[in-house]
Parts: sequence; structure tokens; C-alpha cells
Amino acid sequence: NLVRGSDTQTEFCLEAGLMPKMRLLINHEKKNVRKEAAWVLSNIAAGTPAQIGQVLSSGRMQDVLSLSLEAVWEIRMECIWVLNNIAYGGSDEQVASLVSLGAIPSLVTALDMNETKMTIVALEALESILEVGDRQGDEYVSLLDESNGISTIESLQEHESEQVYNKALEIIEKFLGVDEEEEENLAPKVDGDTFSFGVNPAKLCPT
Repeated sequence: NLVRGSDTQTEFCLEAGLMPKMRLLINHEKKNVRKEAAWVLSNIAAGTPAQIGQVLSSGRMQDVLSLSLEAVWEIRMECIWVLNNIAYGGSDEQVASLVSLGAIPSLVTALDMNETKMTIVALEALESILEVGDRQGDEYVSLLDESNGISTIESLQEHESEQVYNKALEIIEKFLGVDEEEEENLAPKVDGDTFSFGVNPAKLCPT
């Protein structure tokens, strides 16, 4: 529970040699031990930039990423929190390191879970990553597309949760906006007293 306390308490644990022990714990045969190990890493990743750096350099991130894709839900959830905390609290360089390790596919996969809270956590992490990419001129949107992330985020506009819908729409408008031609086609046009959309009539019926 010390790593759940202040950054100073977390630092005390790290100085006592916690990180080398995590290799065995995150790969332990018992599910509960793996879950608690991922929880510990997520709390360290919520600390200072130096503490985030220790998580990234520990060699445990590949374990976290693998578990985020393949483990049972309880463990996957803790691993997604690790990614979120680094994406949200890390420096641009640390976020870039997270992306290079393969965080985007793991976060996209989390969007399909039937858990509203974790969907929002994953969306917020992706938003932070895209913000860094925007600042640094990196093609993170392309990486998102390669992981089917764009279509997945667009589909969340149909989500039952208004909070999920709003966050998905915010990401789309900020980073995935439609081009001018598509926007013109989508905009309603006034035709007498009715509205019509810019759809080619030839596409409405087969010839």
C-alpha cells in the first residue's frame, strides 16, 4: 500500500529495490499476484516523471502490454491504467517511448470492452498520445488507423454512455476531423421547405 501513498513513499519503495522484484511478480503463476503487480506498476506510473521513467526502463512494459491484450479482465484493467498514467502524466519523450513499445493497439483493444469506465480511460490515454503527436509532428494518427482505432472511436459515437460519446466526438473533432469535401457532402442543404444531404442520387438505387 505504500506505493498508493505520496510520491515520497513511492520513492522509498523504489530505492529499497522494488522494481527488480516486479519481473517475477508480473509473471507469477497466480492470477491475483499478477493483478496486484500490475496495480503496483500503475501506481508508480502515476507518480513523478522520474518514477514514470523507472517503469519505462524496468523492462516490464512488454509484460504489461502483453497482459493488456491477453490476460483476464481484472489484470487487463490494471495494465490499461499503467498505460493511461504514463500517457497522461509522462513527458513528451516518455509518451513517445510508450508509443514505440506498442501502446496504441492495446488501448484500441480496450475500447471494445463492455466497461464504460475503462473505455473512457483508454480514450483519455489515446487523446493524450495524439496531443503529443500533434506537438511533436509524429504520425500517431496513422498508427491509430493501422490499429483500427479510428473506426473504433467513430463507432463509439453510438455508445449508450454520453460521457463516452462526448470524449469520442472530442477526439474526432480535434485529431480525426473530416476533410472539407466530406464535410460539404455531410452538411444539409435547404431544398424548398425541406433539408437534403449532399448524396449523389445515383448511389441511392442500383442501376
